Amino acid sequence: MIKFFRKIRYELMEKNKTTKYLKYAIGEIILVMIGILLALQVNEWNNERNRKKAEQDVIEQLIADLSKSQHELEYMKRRTFGEARVRAQVLRAFWKDELPDDIRNYVWGGAGSTVYSPVLGTAQSLINSGRMDILSSKELKNDIVAYVEFVGFKLKDINRYEETYYRKGVELIREVMPGPYESKEYYNARSEAYQNTSQYRENLNGRPAVIDKVPFQTNLERLFENQKFSNAYSNLYLYHRNTGFKYEDILDDTNALLVKLYKASNKYSDLGEQLDNSEHYLVFEPVDLEILKRADALLSDASKWNKNDDRECNDDNTNESYSLHCALVKASKEVIGEWDYEPYRPAIRMVLFTLKKYENRRVVERIFQDWNNHPDSTFEELKQVLKESMDAVEMQLNGVNVKAE
Repeated sequence: MIKFFRKIRYELMEKNKTTKYLKYAIGEIILVMIGILLALQVNEWNNERNRKKAEQDVIEQLIADLSKSQHELEYMKRRTFGEARVRAQVLRAFWKDELPDDIRNYVWGGAGSTVYSPVLGTAQSLINSGRMDILSSKELKNDIVAYVEFVGFKLKDINRYEETYYRKGVELIREVMPGPYESKEYYNARSEAYQNTSQYRENLNGRPAVIDKVPFQTNLERLFENQKFSNAYSNLYLYHRNTGFKYEDILDDTNALLVKLYKASNKYSDLGEQLDNSEHYLVFEPVDLEILKRADALLSDASKWNKNDDRECNDDNTNESYSLHCALVKASKEVIGEWDYEPYRPAIRMVLFTLKKYENRRVVERIFQDWNNHPDSTFEELKQVLKESMDAVEMQLNGVNVKAE
């Protein structure tokens, strides 16, 4: 091709056709410029395509991080508020003439606390490496930076609560409770299981299987006459309640940012629109609906409902009478082969969300167990909880078209 154009130039020059040569030269220059511009445009298209792909990869990684955080934050919120309810139960006993029969179930001798930090690896990497420009939306960039800062502030609050409330409460409890309050009958009733532990068999335990007395036993009634014990539980209550509020704040921000990321994602943009108009922020799969339908079938009539949930499901399976918790466990194992506990599957979390509408102060610590066993909970309500949960899952599955890559 080059030889062809060169031959034309030589012929025009030899024949002294200057005008035609100039026209030809200009045309050749224009062709070269067009070629260069086309090459630049193609290169620009490739760069933009690669940038968009990289942007989508980052968005999907952010979605994965925040989805994991969402699950854990829901668990931590539920756990800390549950602990706060238990502490409040103990505090209310100080105002009564006689201790409630079940108060010993809520008295606690002190244990470790857990602080959960959301997954921020991808977001912090973008910020620290200066790669935020990979995101085309200025609003989304600002939201990610604000989210990381917001989480940092809330975690500082949680750590401060642990220092000021939790540790002080534990110190006071250990001061007024030098020993356990359980009776020797309590320990001896568990002696057989105790003897079966590996430590006992290897002679590594510090107490016999059958005891004659409980050393340094704490008098439970006197505890509720001790102001330090009251102060201890006030501190623990404040720690768990305030920490629960902070996790709730982080969860709300996590959900809000997740929706924006879904909207910015090519793959999940429709889902983002639906979640933005939803009461919850869960992403379901078809198996979630199958699990709920199977649980609903297991609880086909009132005779199949076990109103005495002890969180042990072997007897439920044997008797074919299930608590709500055990029906969901069995359904999950039948459909997907396992039971996800921490965190729960989206289907199970949807049931938890729905239960809140029917809670009516029936829950102290464990949502499934307390609600299931409460005398005010009815079979009609149970079926309605499952129906509303199934409707929510089915609506999302039918209404969202998740785009293929």
